[in-house]
Amino acid sequence: MRSSSVLLLPHLNPITTSIRPRNLALHKLSPSLKGFRVAAVENKPSPSPLGSKSEPPKTLGADGEVDYVEGGVGEGGGGGGGVDLGWLPAFPHALTASMANFLFGYHIGVMNGPIENIARELGFEGNSFLEGLVVSIFIVGAFIGSISSASLIDKFGCKRTLQIDTIPLILGALISAQAHSLDEMLWGRFLAGLGIGVNTVLVPLYISEVAPTKYRGSLGTLCQIGTCLGIIASLALGIPSESDPHWWRTMLYTACVPGLIIMLGMQFAVESPRWLCKVGRLDDARKVVGRLWGMSEVEKSIEEIKSVVENDGAESSWLDLLEEPHKRVAFIGGSLFLLQQFAGINGVLYFSSLTFQDVGISSSALASLFVGITNLGGALVASYLMDKQGRKKLLIGSYLGMAFSMFLIVSAISFPLDEGSSHILSISGTLMYIFTFALGAGPVTGIIIPELSSALTRSKIMGFSFSVHWVCNFLVGLFFLELVDKFGVGSVYAAFGGVSLLTAVFAMYFIVETQGRSLEEIEMSLSPSFTKDQK
Repeated sequence: MRSSSVLLLPHLNPITTSIRPRNLALHKLSPSLKGFRVAAVENKPSPSPLGSKSEPPKTLGADGEVDYVEGGVGEGGGGGGGVDLGWLPAFPHALTASMANFLFGYHIGVMNGPIENIARELGFEGNSFLEGLVVSIFIVGAFIGSISSASLIDKFGCKRTLQIDTIPLILGALISAQAHSLDEMLWGRFLAGLGIGVNTVLVPLYISEVAPTKYRGSLGTLCQIGTCLGIIASLALGIPSESDPHWWRTMLYTACVPGLIIMLGMQFAVESPRWLCKVGRLDDARKVVGRLWGMSEVEKSIEEIKSVVENDGAESSWLDLLEEPHKRVAFIGGSLFLLQQFAGINGVLYFSSLTFQDVGISSSALASLFVGITNLGGALVASYLMDKQGRKKLLIGSYLGMAFSMFLIVSAISFPLDEGSSHILSISGTLMYIFTFALGAGPVTGIIIPELSSALTRSKIMGFSFSVHWVCNFLVGLFFLELVDKFGVGSVYAAFGGVSLLTAVFAMYFIVETQGRSLEEIEMSLSPSFTKDQK
């Protein structure tokens, strides 16, 4: 799993948070980040995005014409004096894209209940290998989709790629729903995984590129919220499968609906202004920036995007990931997903139903629903805190909470406690682990990688990072039960806690805070070519 507000002025760190760079005088960001440098900024006041009393702020309507709006919306701020609605123009576009994450969550949960009925009807009941293959072939497809997504995004842009990607998603759901043999089911699950692999890369990238800077973190958490809602929807819809052995077909047919919503909804969504600038469609990019970020941001933002695109060049290759600063960002992205998976989220989710059974909750669907609601609650809190506390604090706090939760469960297993106390500690530790995962380890990992990546290599770094995610996801699922049988649950959970502590330390030393900074500002700060030009 990956695998999201009331907005107040956050505490500003003078090193990691700054205004847009104009004259870039350099100093080191951190002694532990030798490859990363950040710009000291001339504190030159920018024009207010709120306009003046005599002339209301402007924005571009859907038809490209200039409209006057109440309150004003700019990339750096929201409306004046009342409720902050600066996130609202970008919200429908981010929400439509996040339907892909809803579908991701739905496909995660759709096999949770009816797999035995599917195996019985398709003739492989009792064969645990084939049952596992039906589940894991989805991960194989997702890996291929992730690694191939970059070329699609670079060629067609985010909007069109999201629409094209609904084809394997809908076909996969239809083939699976109509399957009368194991081969048909495997093909359907593979195609669905292929589409999900592209979308898990594309959606956080798209949201990071269309969201105003001030709200990028909160809007980015829609990915995690969408995944949680998809899991809950699949679990709720799966309840009839306990009494109807053929209900799984209805569940898989239902998976077509979000795909159709994405295909139609993205027709009305904007394209990424960064991609539009990259392919030379500057007038279209200006319209999108004015529409989503405010007219006061248009020229400034377009100039920054153009300077970044001109510095990077038009084409990129996978070999660029071997050069700085792309190499370091790819290392951070791959490491974050590797550590996320080996911190044990899938293992904990697997054992959560057994933990609930110990306290008398025998229904696996009900137990999973408790877990899903806890996951959603953490994602909603993350959406409130992401642009208030920053990514780095949430990530470190999340992994420290996960480590504490793991050690709490290990204590319940290892120490001579009465049965009631042991069960309370186990349930509390499990729910705390899932909540703290959703608070940072889930949403921040997907958000911060595109923020740190350059415009040139953003799609490739995201594709590489998510391919690491899927490989590690597969390995944890493959070996988890074997390790539990050999070493015991307590030892495996203690290892998960140790990895969580290690990840908190990793985040402390390697993660650069991106809160309140435009993607172009971050890239200028980290790119050696920009820093050389300013010497």
